[in-house]
Amino acid sequence: MYQDDYGRTWEGPHPFTLEMIQNHAPREFGVYEILYSVGMSASIAYIGIATGDTIRGRLTKHRVGIGNWALARLGNTSDFTFVFYRCDGLTAKQIESHVVTMNKPPFNVRQEYRHFIPSIAVH
Repeated sequence: MYQDDYGRTWEGPHPFTLEMIQNHAPREFGVYEILYSVGMSASIAYIGIATGDTIRGRLTKHRVGIGNWALARLGNTSDFTFVFYRCDGLTAKQIESHVVTMNKPPFNVRQEYRHFIPSIAVH
């Protein structure tokens, strides 16, 4: 299990492969992160929300190169894993906005300030 800076427990990590996405990513809404290894720890490479499509659907699109040009350029994905947090759409948007605004991951290429709230510790 992966725990974020606010004490939320995320499901995963799982290798960022199509097989693992199909086996572990849920057909539910929420927020997900793609992580990369830095020594013994993991850093967030990308954070996204699944509010119109499922977590499984969004991760599958990213893995095959659809939906984010920066992720589509990944060559070897063996150093990448994914985690997800099941939640309602509003919470997902707030978590994503907070992470992107406070510590933008390198593969989040757009400016995203909508729905920003200063603290998400209560979610």
